[in-house]
Amino acid sequence: MNTSIILKYFFLCVALSTVKIAHAQPAIPDSSIAGLYTLLADVESHPRIASYKANIEAARHRIAQQAALPNPMLMLAAQNVPTNSFSFSQDMMTGKMIGASQEFFWPGKLKTQGEITAVDTLTSEDDLDDERNQLERDAKLAYFDLYHIERVIAVYDFHHKATDALLRLAESKLPEGKSTQADVLDLELERGDIADQIVMYQTKLRESQTDLEQATDESVAISITPALGLVSFPYTIAKLDSMAHLHNPLLHKLKAEAEQESLRYKRADLDKYPDFQVSLEYMQRNTLPANAPMNPFGVPMPQSDVVSAGVSIELPLNYNNQRTEALVETEAMQTMRRFEEAAEELKIHTELESDLAQLHGFEQEYAILRDQIFPASHAALQTSTANLTYDRVTIDNAIRDDLNLIHREHDRYRLEAEYNKTIAEMEYLTGTMLVIYTSQNNWK
Repeated sequence: MNTSIILKYFFLCVALSTVKIAHAQPAIPDSSIAGLYTLLADVESHPRIASYKANIEAARHRIAQQAALPNPMLMLAAQNVPTNSFSFSQDMMTGKMIGASQEFFWPGKLKTQGEITAVDTLTSEDDLDDERNQLERDAKLAYFDLYHIERVIAVYDFHHKATDALLRLAESKLPEGKSTQADVLDLELERGDIADQIVMYQTKLRESQTDLEQATDESVAISITPALGLVSFPYTIAKLDSMAHLHNPLLHKLKAEAEQESLRYKRADLDKYPDFQVSLEYMQRNTLPANAPMNPFGVPMPQSDVVSAGVSIELPLNYNNQRTEALVETEAMQTMRRFEEAAEELKIHTELESDLAQLHGFEQEYAILRDQIFPASHAALQTSTANLTYDRVTIDNAIRDDLNLIHREHDRYRLEAEYNKTIAEMEYLTGTMLVIYTSQNNWK
């Protein structure tokens, strides 16, 4: 009976520990990893994405507004009306007037204003891309956290059952004097500690599910792959820098803003040329009666209507060097944007370099865990379990070796999650997808 319990425990340990690590190659994702790509597709329906798309649409409709002429002015007036009679037929200079005026800008001014506004559409699109990248990164981070937590919970569940088997074994040996009440209490304490860890990780699981819901605006349950591993990552820092330069939305935005300052410089320079105000007026005059003071003929005198036209020209005087100051301002703003772009590129480079170093570190830790630490921990547990059968070691030895194996299994899933979370951060920095995940298990 006792030997049967030990053998069951032994075979469970063997079943848990018969896989090693190997590197998976990028391939088309299959069904067990499809949940991740379902999440990424859900990002597109997120309210924040809809908000940024509406902002782009608003920016697009501002272009025509900035490139259009101002509305013409309509004038209605009464001119030279005598105040003693308010008559329109007393004085030959009195008349009813209607007119219109239109402002025209120097050629190139309105076009440049439209080009300046069009850049706002480009930067709004960059903001959308950056927001989409952030949400996809957050979804991946939450997914990999869920993978880590679910695997750890499974490990603790398994070892909780294994501890139960050891507890029953210790209790069965009490009448024979081959175990003590202290052994039983130690096992009960160990079982309680494992149950406490399960509760803690179940709480973390719910927290990560909340993070996932926030990133995707989806509350449905997503299937998490049972095997993640370390996906192949063949990129050098030079290649990553090049990809970030081409695809990072924030760098695109800073480039566009620098170009926008160039357009503002061009627009400010055009202010040295005058704008124009063109007006056309029509005045209708009444017939002067015979007794009008201004009528020298003593008979009714018809008067012809009159038309006036004119052009007002702005005098582009540079009061207080306003135009010169505007040019210097736009030059300084353009220089600022260029240096902001250079600073952001440096920041991205250093973060990518740090992440790449972390990836290499994770790979080395993973290899050591696979080739040295995990096999030794597994062998130690097998040995102590076998020796326990013949009472050659105490239950304390088996508990210690079991805990050691738990920690190594935990290390495995932690490394896999952190490795892939680091790749998600690098994908955000470069602005492009770097790997394709599969369900291929690389712990063999």
